[in-house]
Amino acid sequence: MTQRTLVRHLKRSFSTPLSGWVEEPPPVKTRGIKRNVALPCGWGRLIFGQTFDDHDRIIDIFSSEPAGRRDLAIYIKNHHVLLAKAPDLLFVDPSHTYRLWLHHYRMPRKRPSSFRIRLLRGEEDAEQVNAIYRKCGLIESPVSTIVKNQKTHTFSYFVAEDSADGQIIGTITGIDHKEAFNDPENGASFWCLAVDPDRRARGVGRALVRCVAEHYLAKGREYLDLSVLHDNHKAIRLYRSLGFRRVPVFTVKRKNEINRIFYTGGPKP
Repeated sequence: MTQRTLVRHLKRSFSTPLSGWVEEPPPVKTRGIKRNVALPCGWGRLIFGQTFDDHDRIIDIFSSEPAGRRDLAIYIKNHHVLLAKAPDLLFVDPSHTYRLWLHHYRMPRKRPSSFRIRLLRGEEDAEQVNAIYRKCGLIESPVSTIVKNQKTHTFSYFVAEDSADGQIIGTITGIDHKEAFNDPENGASFWCLAVDPDRRARGVGRALVRCVAEHYLAKGREYLDLSVLHDNHKAIRLYRSLGFRRVPVFTVKRKNEINRIFYTGGPKP
């Protein structure tokens, strides 16, 4: 390993590329970046805060949130300023962001044999994915949106298929930030990891996360992010065991009926 390569790896290991959404980056860093990006994910829109120069535009998107959906903004420049401008509309979600530097990823020695991971294929798969979302208490996405997104380079929906009966028993959604807005940090993220609670296959969630990590590693991405509720200790243990580490990235959501528990102090006794 050359000295230059060693320095690059050390910088990756001990730093987090926050300049693109905390401080104003130099023009050379943002040349070619797409602006005001809010991806339609079905369950809501994923708003990439670092692509917005104006907080009012983000507020406008949240103000137009459809009933029954849950928009989410991440990587916001000065999120505290955004909240101060719309305190009755928005709140900071009580979630942590974890990041896996993909150059740290290590392939598993063994692969599970009771199920296999593959890309979502069409409407039938999307309907089974929604059934799992429903069982797990997640917001369902229109089948047409899932199928349409899967045909793009930005989204990658993966499913775990039971080897015995061919039924889908788990799902995860990968989003390529480079494809979404020409991310200068060359990152990716995953969302909506869900496993059928009625199935007893072990290691499904771990295998799905590994699949997404390997997918973006092969595409040359630098890191993989995720957002998880602060008290979801089981999931956090899984992510940490795979090499994810917490980074100071916050998410913002709209105050609505779906999110009420998160901005009113939790469930009442």
